[in-house]
Amino acid sequence: MKKIIGITGGIASGKSTVCNYIRTLGYPVIDSDAIARELSQKGNSLYDAILSSFGVEYLDAKGEIDRHKLGSYIFKNSKARQHLNAITHPKIVEEIQKKIKKCKENIIFLDIPLLFEAKLLYLCDTIVCVYVSKDIQLKRLMNRDHIEESYALEKINSQLSLEIKRDASDFVIESKEDLNETKENVLKIIKNIKGEETNG
Repeated sequence: MKKIIGITGGIASGKSTVCNYIRTLGYPVIDSDAIARELSQKGNSLYDAILSSFGVEYLDAKGEIDRHKLGSYIFKNSKARQHLNAITHPKIVEEIQKKIKKCKENIIFLDIPLLFEAKLLYLCDTIVCVYVSKDIQLKRLMNRDHIEESYALEKINSQLSLEIKRDASDFVIESKEDLNETKENVLKIIKNIKGEETNG
């Protein structure tokens, strides 16, 4: 019986670091952002839909979707964001489900940043939130993206708060500055999940 573990968090919360570590342990991690990027490339299923909805001004010099430009636009325009989500989410979910079906492993991780916002909890048996305090999240985002505090806060506040996600999750991984501590936390949770699977 396959057990599907949803990994979520917030922007600059340390989720990618956690998912990369899980991969090194030999577990499959299905990355929803990577799927979105792949499906949006020229010749793939979402390319034409995005192009017809948003226009050629959102293409780069190579004729591919300019994800940065489109992202900046939908970030400031909630109607456009909802429209893009309506176009993309069903195809992304379909691809996630295909990948789950193809996986031979019994424990599969789904890396879905907007798991709660996109109401995709039904895909998972267990939810793990990668949590960090807002102060650290803010500093990380400013340093990572080289942006001002006001813009970083705007980005953070555009997502559901990490406190809400943390409280609604089955497990919480605190994203520490000490990476070894974070890794230990990941290992404990995986052992717990395996225990649940055995006891179930």
